Amino acid sequence: MSGPKGRRRRAPASWLLAVVAAWLFVPAATAAAADVDTVRLKNGDRLTCEIKKLDQGVLSISADPLGKVSIHWGEVVGVGSPREFEVTVESGARYYGLLSVSAAGGELVVTPAGGAAVTLPLMEVTGLVPIGTTVWQRMDGSVDVGFSLAQANLETHWTLNGATSYRSRRFRLAATIASQLTAREDTDTNSRNTLSLNGSRLFENNWFATLLAQLQQNEELDLNLRTVAGGGVGKVLSQTNHHMAALYSGVVGTREDFSGEPITSRAEIAVGGQVDFFTPGTVDFSLTNSVVTFYSPGRARIELQSAWRHTFLSDFYWSLNGVESFDSDPPEAGKKNDYSLSVSLGWKF
Repeated sequence: MSGPKGRRRRAPASWLLAVVAAWLFVPAATAAAADVDTVRLKNGDRLTCEIKKLDQGVLSISADPLGKVSIHWGEVVGVGSPREFEVTVESGARYYGLLSVSAAGGELVVTPAGGAAVTLPLMEVTGLVPIGTTVWQRMDGSVDVGFSLAQANLETHWTLNGATSYRSRRFRLAATIASQLTAREDTDTNSRNTLSLNGSRLFENNWFATLLAQLQQNEELDLNLRTVAGGGVGKVLSQTNHHMAALYSGVVGTREDFSGEPITSRAEIAVGGQVDFFTPGTVDFSLTNSVVTFYSPGRARIELQSAWRHTFLSDFYWSLNGVESFDSDPPEAGKKNDYSLSVSLGWKF
């Protein structure tokens, strides 16, 4: 785009692709533990396996000769293990110890070393993670790619989305990336890229303190680079094996570089939230929605991301992704909002 302010400077997307490449190709192979755990199902089956984790209502196990298997938590009536686990319940409380099935059934007994056993309702358990696993085994992630082609104007549209997270006893680290590239025969190529980093310190009763950083570039809005960094506090309002809702607020510093405009810096109040729905029964799907609003005198910005996923063939999924950006006071002649929808094919690990 050209005009009285001169040609738009193009912020290259190579930095974002480099981050993706480094993140995706880190070696993650680790030695498997022996099949010493047991899982009992509603249909009467008893599986001898290695429990990998319980997350978002799905229990992941590894068993010979089945290999990696995912089981909906609602189909499980008991688990046992001589290994130490971190057990998280709906209230956000965490327990550590060996696992066994109560005599009454439908309950999980957690026995810490040298301590008294704790009996928990099985359906209130929302997380299981073996203690002593490697960094890679405590990481989750996904990556998906989409492509579309319109013959009339020879328009091609590429999308790339990725996410990874790591959870320890007291900390959670997460990174997300979203990249879009649109090319048409009769106009310039447009790109839109966002890289977000988040680190949280976990406390009792589902409270957490968080630090966040974000890099954004959007040629459709003439945004060469926006850098956001800050922190705040938040709370997980509700967490079950079917949904999760969280809210947080804080203060960030924002630096913006728009084409043809002087670089500006400001402090903003950030208020955000996330609502996820997943695995209501025997269908592997998830719906994630996150929104962050930024306020400064005379200006409000909103960043909204939504994604619907349907899993098939073990770790592969289809995804419908929606992104919306709104700015109440953009630069002169700039757009107030930019949105996109994309369909992609992905893999989770």
